[in-house]
Amino acid sequence: MKRTAIIGNAPEFDGRDLDIDGYDHVVRFNNTAGLGSTSGTKTSELVLVSRGGQPAEWLADPAFTRRKAVEDAKRITLVFPPSEKPEDECHAEGLCRRLGPLGKAIGWIDAAKEGRARAALLTHGALPTSALSSGFLYSFRTLEAEEPGSSSFDIFGFGFDGWDGHAWSAERAWFEAAHAAGRLVLHPLAKDRRRIG
Repeated sequence: MKRTAIIGNAPEFDGRDLDIDGYDHVVRFNNTAGLGSTSGTKTSELVLVSRGGQPAEWLADPAFTRRKAVEDAKRITLVFPPSEKPEDECHAEGLCRRLGPLGKAIGWIDAAKEGRARAALLTHGALPTSALSSGFLYSFRTLEAEEPGSSSFDIFGFGFDGWDGHAWSAERAWFEAAHAAGRLVLHPLAKDRRRIG
């Protein structure tokens, strides 16, 4: 069975006692907090938000493609597909142009999967206008695509807090429900360990 570790960016996560590099597939997000210090050194897949100010900063950074996670990742997944709507502030095409010469597999999460993820989150109390976090959307898409029992998924470093445009309590509830159903193993941060059985 393929073992996948999905590593969030909670700054308080300390996985130095875990063998994260021993997983078959290690997924990291955006600026990869803890990489090389508290959460191992391996990156198999890098998931990048492709709308808003953050990708604009990456595209303006000449050293972006020399970051360790970018260099090491065999696959790069953009959170959102290309969009020509001005309100989306989409940088997917710019990221593809910048990353394409590196020879990596590049893809994105399509709008249909985003729609199903949003519908799932509504059942846990999210508002229709809530933005989906990169970690939730990637995890939803990945579990939806996998046959149960073909892979194991360990979720580390998810703090379920940050920008208030995300429905953090609903996302936490989705992960806890998936954990209870045996679809993934949610490893809570020290402050949350009493929540997960």
